[in-house]
Amino acid sequence: MEKAGHLIFGSILGVLLIALTHYFLKWFTFTPTTMGVMIGIIYVYSLLPDIDIKSGTIVWTFFGVGLLAIIIGYATKNNPYMLIGIILLVVTFLSATFFKHRGYTHSIMFALVVSLPLIFFHWNYSILALVCYYSHLIADGEAFKLL
Repeated sequence: MEKAGHLIFGSILGVLLIALTHYFLKWFTFTPTTMGVMIGIIYVYSLLPDIDIKSGTIVWTFFGVGLLAIIIGYATKNNPYMLIGIILLVVTFLSATFFKHRGYTHSIMFALVVSLPLIFFHWNYSILALVCYYSHLIADGEAFKLL
């Protein structure tokens, strides 16, 4: 499936999760900040399994964000910002260079590994990320691939 298909499918499942859990369980709140975070999670995690493709949209997005973080960090003398940008660039480069397409990044285990850190911000963001990541696996026919 192409980028647009993954974004549409991930958006549908992500928005459905947000709407249903908000209505029935009051999980999500809607402020400009939380809505921006949710849109960002849907975008990134719907495309993240394709971090193993050198020409993939998510790879170029991460390169841009990483470079921007380094530039802003350098200009403002903010070393943690620079470090985050460098880490993002290195991890993206290594993933795009050394991972086989539809290999480890297209697995349930990898989905859990990359979704779980969001639990430090709020557990519902972690679940949203997992659902959007898993939507990509479903669309690529890798829904039951553990590793």
